[in-house]
Amino acid sequence: MLSGMIARFLAVLLLSLAATTLSAHAQTAGTRAQTVVELYTSQGCSQCPRANRLLGMFSREEDVLALTFPVGIWDYLGWHDTFARPEFADRQRAYSTNMRVRGRFTPQLVINGARQLSASNWDDARAVFDEQQAAGWPTNAPALNISRLRNNRVRITLGAQSGTYNADIWMIAYDPGPLTVVITGGVNNNRSVAHYNLVRTIERLDAWTGRSTWYERARCQPECAVLVQEPNGGRILAAAYTYRDRY
Repeated sequence: MLSGMIARFLAVLLLSLAATTLSAHAQTAGTRAQTVVELYTSQGCSQCPRANRLLGMFSREEDVLALTFPVGIWDYLGWHDTFARPEFADRQRAYSTNMRVRGRFTPQLVINGARQLSASNWDDARAVFDEQQAAGWPTNAPALNISRLRNNRVRITLGAQSGTYNADIWMIAYDPGPLTVVITGGVNNNRSVAHYNLVRTIERLDAWTGRSTWYERARCQPECAVLVQEPNGGRILAAAYTYRDRY
């Protein structure tokens, strides 16, 4: 009887170890972005549906994290943006202050947190994008990784760097889409407007001063990204994201 109990105990122990091993390896590595493109758009802006398509084009390029941040800047014109959030407006406002832009506008592109311009002119947008992509990240950019775990948890790891740093760590949940909204008021009345890589939430995880650190979070639906960025609308130093499928 004792031998039977020992055998059952060993079987349970082996199953537990196997489950732990599978859980530890049940993760999908994310992608480190080489360029981050942010579009500040509004459903009440006549030029924004076209700008949304441009963001969709950027999002299809390799190692590019392209994100849509809807803002309600034109809600007073007869249509309230269905995806706008106050924190997105705060982020755009920080960029405007840091880059000395007079007021906020749409459609606005911000690339790598370093350059901003109107998304109305696709040629200009492509030129600035190519310039920033060629420049790359700063030489002291941190090693940043993101992995999807089971149950939509995500693990973020950030390597140590020598020197003194002052940066924020941001986690972003986004929906690849495209998500289409039929507008029934305002300047885009009777138009169907598509959104690509639509940001749902943005959360500041912590400050980063150059130390090695890691985080796990439960919210990563449908996809998520992490940015290391200088404070108050400053340069992005590193970015990584999850992405199961390209549309």
